[in-house]
Amino acid sequence: MTTQQRGLDDPPPPGSRNAWGLRGHDSAVEALRRAIRSGHLAHAFLLGGPPGVGKTALARRLAATLTAPSADDETVPDLEARAAKQIEAGTNPDIERITIGGMCDETSHDHATDRSTRIRICQVRRLERVASLAPFAAPRRVFIIDTADDLQNEAAHALLKTLEEPPGGAMLILVAADVDALLPTIRSRCQEFTLRPMPHTLLATALQEDAGLPSEEAATLAHLAHGRYGLAMRMHADPTMAVLRESAEAEAGRLATGSRNERFDVADRMGNGWYRERESVLATIDLWREWWRSALLAGAGVEGVRSNIDCNAEDALRALRAVQTAREHLLANTSAQLALEVMMLDLPMLPPGSVVSRPDLETEERVPATVGE
Repeated sequence: MTTQQRGLDDPPPPGSRNAWGLRGHDSAVEALRRAIRSGHLAHAFLLGGPPGVGKTALARRLAATLTAPSADDETVPDLEARAAKQIEAGTNPDIERITIGGMCDETSHDHATDRSTRIRICQVRRLERVASLAPFAAPRRVFIIDTADDLQNEAAHALLKTLEEPPGGAMLILVAADVDALLPTIRSRCQEFTLRPMPHTLLATALQEDAGLPSEEAATLAHLAHGRYGLAMRMHADPTMAVLRESAEAEAGRLATGSRNERFDVADRMGNGWYRERESVLATIDLWREWWRSALLAGAGVEGVRSNIDCNAEDALRALRAVQTAREHLLANTSAQLALEVMMLDLPMLPPGSVVSRPDLETEERVPATVGE
């Protein structure tokens, strides 16, 4: 049975490709298909989940389904159609992705080269203008805001106005790694889906099938990607990503048990590098945030979540808040050195031996395979 022949009542086997041709996402895909079939599709969606779990992939497939539905089933995209291929390539004029460094209507702005670290209000104002225009060929315009938790505060409030009075011919899809960072009023005006990683064994099998990886290499990559199909495929395509990820997670572990002097040495190094290599520092901070988030979930006893640090949920939450606050201060142009030193002081100081090299690769996560690509 092909994905397009499979009905709403016939879910795919765990880990296999579903009706939209994605690994995982099954619950969200079926909910969206039911909404399309009933004609009660929301005007705004919020897709939450860790980086690389498949938020943008799901957003593109929703846009493809609305723009280029299959002749046999309006709830399934025709991925061979020209419009669908344009969406995947990012060239469809009716489907626009709003990102850090994206364009706006101000001729004097060049966000591609001005080292922007947030989505700016001028970009949201352009979204408002374009959303009011009739689409070129699709039934509606679709705007994918990637990632919404990187909106400037002023931009977030401007976006809220659009969500409160949405144009009839537009749909907004917000993707966010940290949905709690969004304004509550923004979240309340979106239909929200939380996308979760795949169990490691299912991801490893998918990597063997899709990338032709040997079983041991696939298992290692599934572990490094923490069950996220998109991240695993990117690390396979660019092996340096896996190396950088391992390095950042190892440093997070050293800091968790390190002395104050060791922590301040790292803060000094990163603070000096902030003005030259902002993207690299932010990437490290984001990886630390993910690492502590896994520790928090594992410490809280969430089934199927593994972490290589032995700490309670309170310490993990304290660390997660410290890293998140430092990130916010860095983006607000606070003194980088001060922001990083405060973070180091706020991190819990755990006893030696609290961090192991890495969890057992043979232990399968028992997280539902809802999202993968």
